[in-house]
Amino acid sequence: MNCKKYLSFFILSLIIISCKSEDNTQVDEDGIITGLQTKTFSHDNVNRNYLIYIPDSYDSEIDYPLMFLFHGFGGIASEFINTADMRDLAESKNFIVVYPQGLDLGGTGSHWNCSNPSADNKSDVDDIGFIENLIDQLIVDYPVIDSKRIYAAGYSNGGFMSYYLGCNSKKFAAIGSVAGTMLDDSYQSCNASFPTAMINIHGTDDFDVPYDGNIYYPSIPDVVDWWKNFNNTPNEDLLTNQDGSIEQYIYYNDAGDRYVEHVKIIGGGHYWDDKLNYNGTNTSGLIWGFVSNYNIDGIID
Repeated sequence: MNCKKYLSFFILSLIIISCKSEDNTQVDEDGIITGLQTKTFSHDNVNRNYLIYIPDSYDSEIDYPLMFLFHGFGGIASEFINTADMRDLAESKNFIVVYPQGLDLGGTGSHWNCSNPSADNKSDVDDIGFIENLIDQLIVDYPVIDSKRIYAAGYSNGGFMSYYLGCNSKKFAAIGSVAGTMLDDSYQSCNASFPTAMINIHGTDDFDVPYDGNIYYPSIPDVVDWWKNFNNTPNEDLLTNQDGSIEQYIYYNDAGDRYVEHVKIIGGGHYWDDKLNYNGTNTSGLIWGFVSNYNIDGIID
């Protein structure tokens, strides 16, 4: 083995052992590890964990959108990936998916700090800084990432986080929430970029984050109206599944461009359910099918 080949082999070996890889990982001809990996990123002197899935079909000649999925309060990323599993979609649609891990909140479970300092603020963890800096590092690690096509979606507290990122970060082209809502801080002081596409999926019998709101949370119709007004999409189409148990509201502007969608699950509870079947599409499919239509500048032509 000549020196050049030995050096390449040594560098590749370091890459492989620098992160924990799952059993289904592979190394492509460019040295990129595909499949599911558990990795660590340091932010504010704290090692933060995340799962990343690089499609086995990885091709360095094409651009890849980046999809973040946020677990709920007390959640574990390695379990949430089995609930909100976008790996098959990532393979067929060519995107990279990341499942970050929230930090423990005083022994009560993991959380996302999804509010600016206010009554809604439960900790001083800089989660928005963590995610934004992680994005910057991922773009270095994977130059194929399309920085104009970065998306966030989450469940419950993770849905709060996706709204928070949509309001306070300029890196996201579209966001999604499942069984989540906007905290007052975001609802009253959202500073989103125009336009920002949003999909909301929520059950009418959600007792943790009530569909009709309570003293802590605005109602889901009010949240949808906020994004509908912000994106200047006053026109509405209503579609349903065959038995009428799921209603899909699509909001669009006078040019026919849709930027807001609400999926109302009649009788649905507080969950992200990939067993949900809306005309052949589950929750993960609905999220990806919506957000993937946008880049940071708006609808993709």
